Amino acid sequence: MATALPELEDPAQAKAALTQLEGARQFAEAASLAAKAVALWPDDADFRAARAKHLLAAGALLEAETAAREVLQAEASDAQKEAAWINLADALIRQERAADAREALREACFAMPGSVALQARRGHQAAQAADYPEVIDAYQAARDLAPEREVLHRGLLNGLWMAKRYALGSAAAARAVGQFPESAPLQQQQASFLLAEGRNREATAAARSALEKDPSLSSSYWTLVSALWADERQNEALRELVKACERLPGDAFLLMQLGRTARILSLHELAVRGYELAVSRPDAPEIAWTGLVQTLIELDYLAEAFEYAKKGALGRPDIKEMPSLLVEVMLRQGADQESASSSLAEMFGLHSSAGQIQDAIIGALMRLNRWSEALGMLESLIAQTPREPAIAVKYAQALAGTGELAKSGELLEAVLATNPDFIPAWQGLCDTLRLQKRIKESLVAYRRMEALGASQKILKETRYKLFGEYD
Repeated sequence: MATALPELEDPAQAKAALTQLEGARQFAEAASLAAKAVALWPDDADFRAARAKHLLAAGALLEAETAAREVLQAEASDAQKEAAWINLADALIRQERAADAREALREACFAMPGSVALQARRGHQAAQAADYPEVIDAYQAARDLAPEREVLHRGLLNGLWMAKRYALGSAAAARAVGQFPESAPLQQQQASFLLAEGRNREATAAARSALEKDPSLSSSYWTLVSALWADERQNEALRELVKACERLPGDAFLLMQLGRTARILSLHELAVRGYELAVSRPDAPEIAWTGLVQTLIELDYLAEAFEYAKKGALGRPDIKEMPSLLVEVMLRQGADQESASSSLAEMFGLHSSAGQIQDAIIGALMRLNRWSEALGMLESLIAQTPREPAIAVKYAQALAGTGELAKSGELLEAVLATNPDFIPAWQGLCDTLRLQKRIKESLVAYRRMEALGASQKILKETRYKLFGEYD
């Protein structure tokens, strides 16, 4: 129920009433009272500032934006102007005008370069927009103004990391750790930068130091394992990973990495155990599910592979690869293409001619190197939808599988001529060029995938094919 506004007799009584309304979270009433006070005492900047703040809290965003601008145009203290800039940026952000908010924050930092709050807010908004040079600029300014605040060092380090400025990051992290020697998160960030620079022994020491201070830091365990692996100490890396999983038995990421690492080392039973524990967690990464099914297939444990593939296909629709893995298991168990298609269609409640079912069958045939069958299905689909780039890319991949590398490359280049930002086509071209031993051209395609923002999963798979190394 709305509260009747009091009659205002003097500024002190008005400010007391505003404090009472704010404490009761009656922001709309507080904004109305502040507006009334502005009319009565226009030279008192406190009321303009209060009106902007309470309009924002009440959700009156356009009015809050206008009120904040009024504060900035009038006589006000630095503290009031700083708050007004923040209110203005927040009003714009909540109106989904992020670009306008960033411009306002740039203007604010130009007007008040000594404001830690404004520089930090500018850095945060730049991070949301993935503008990492501005993240670095803003957080560096904020850190230099208030080096005693750990969060500003971490903001700067995050920006340097995302910008891949590893050498600068190592130096900045060393400075931060020197100032906050007991901070495990900062030591972990330092370890990550050292690892990225290839300073594996130093990264190992920094990760161990972080874990001494906080044994629950999952990222430090993985940095430690990665540094040991990069230093060609694979057995020690695996032992540390097993210890990490024992210490953090609910960490799906570490369990997944245990499965992945053990599989690389051909320790398939251990890989299965790691993957199984990972997929028992609701936050299991995609690779835990696919890695588990693939490892079970490699062990010829087809019944278990079928059960996990079915569970993953039904329970994790975000894993696009899982239906084709399920069909692969069916085909390995002796099912023919038609019965596998019918079973999958019944499972998903779809017709066997549905695109999702056809895609899963084609994927499974390609996994099994049954290229002629995959080509037959793809030719039929291309006849129906000749302009669909995803189908053309699969057709090109199947051509490459049959050894028709030149034709595959020509088709992929034709797809890219009309769809220059289609990452799957660049991935297929990268692979086809690699198979033709055209490594320099293959690397150009890989760099294009990077520039287009291909996922880390895709980039890692491509690097493995190019260089034969996991990272």
